[in-house]
Amino acid sequence: MRSLPPRHLLTLLTGLVVLALSAPASAESGESSKDDSAAMMMLSAEVGVGPVAEDLFLNLTPRLTFIKPLPAPLCEKGGSCSALFHAALQVPLRLRLADRSPEQNTLLREEDWLELSDYLRIIRRLEYGTLNDPLYVRLGELGGASLGNGTIIGGYYNVITTDHYRLGLRAHLDLKRAGIELLTNNLASPNLIGLRAHLRPTTFIEDAPRALDRLQLGATLVSDLRAPTDLERNPDGSALAGPTREPLVESSQPTTLLGLDLRFNLLERARITLTPYLDLNAHIGLGSGLHAGLLWRQNIADPVELSARLEYRRLSDRYLPEYIDPLYEVSRFQTLSPTEPGLAGPKLRVARSTAPSTRHGAQAWVQARLAGILTLSAAFEDAQGPGNAALRTRAALQLTKRLQLGAFYYKAHLDGPAHESATEGLFDLNGALTVAEGRLGVWGPIYAHAQYGGLWQLRDDGVFETVRLWNIGLGAGMSF
Repeated sequence: MRSLPPRHLLTLLTGLVVLALSAPASAESGESSKDDSAAMMMLSAEVGVGPVAEDLFLNLTPRLTFIKPLPAPLCEKGGSCSALFHAALQVPLRLRLADRSPEQNTLLREEDWLELSDYLRIIRRLEYGTLNDPLYVRLGELGGASLGNGTIIGGYYNVITTDHYRLGLRAHLDLKRAGIELLTNNLASPNLIGLRAHLRPTTFIEDAPRALDRLQLGATLVSDLRAPTDLERNPDGSALAGPTREPLVESSQPTTLLGLDLRFNLLERARITLTPYLDLNAHIGLGSGLHAGLLWRQNIADPVELSARLEYRRLSDRYLPEYIDPLYEVSRFQTLSPTEPGLAGPKLRVARSTAPSTRHGAQAWVQARLAGILTLSAAFEDAQGPGNAALRTRAALQLTKRLQLGAFYYKAHLDGPAHESATEGLFDLNGALTVAEGRLGVWGPIYAHAQYGGLWQLRDDGVFETVRLWNIGLGAGMSF
């Protein structure tokens, strides 16, 4: 698909303006005049300057946001009977300010508009409810998404490359007796699909002790329908880049993971909860894994909450825990060998090439929340053998609406052959997913914003490399 013609861009921008102008009428036509049922419409825009690869761009993003409480179809007695619907549309444009070698000779960055899924980036967010609600649906970018206890899909991000947008879907339905979770990475051309169903078996038995209702059994099915097994290569062995800025795949096949899980809410109090769990997973053709863990949450005081997760792992044959990890959209094409420096290939092929063995490992995660203002978390995992250590950290600060800060870091293979120690790998940002952003109110509706990201970009030789992106500028918004 060719780059977006100017007339199409004009159509998108005009559509946003028309919707914005109709916002007051939409808001006034609500069923109730109460504050808790009123709709809010916001028209906003951000402008900033930052690089992508060798060029410098003016980043212009007009947005239209609509928020409205809607009736909740699953309303428990005494609970909230409404949930927020959040719709956000945008047209993110990168206009070239400096065209350095190799020159593109275009104002608009063409790589942003090569695929059908790229055009869906106008849908920034369509969301109903929250992760804690019985019914939750989200369309858009997926960040830190997991299924169940996160032992198969753990902290997955569907947009981590500079040239590809994916409209993902994440949803769950949690009823008193049973529930279901769904995740897919790209509605335009899905390849990753995850499904988990769970039930509370004693709720189907009349005379069962009510305490056993805390027992939950689950089953998970996750598949990459087109997992690459080999890439097209030049005679010198280098990979080939396709016209849509992804490696050309010579062969692929479905790869499937199955899981059974059990969890029991051992202790449920206002200030403390303890939940042991057990996951038994199998990656067809690779091996199996056992994950046994404990979730703990403690309210030390009203504004202070601590959470932790400790997990033991027994990994058999070539099984990899959290196979669908935050970097999967890159690692499915390019994963470093855990034993040979510089060697890389599709993740499925690299996993198959490792020697089968039984390994023991663990993961520890801790999080602290202070008065809804500051959240800090860190998770470290490791297992016997090289290339298994990984670290992820997250921080978020929100002081009213004037100041917002956030940061995320994830690095796998800390103890891989490219590093002398895990500490050296920790401070080597090459291969790390890093995101930091901030927003500061300046005056009235005007605010300053800044973003920094360590994402991935495909070179002409078909190899993904980590690139540093930053964007700094101003924004403004108006509510109706």
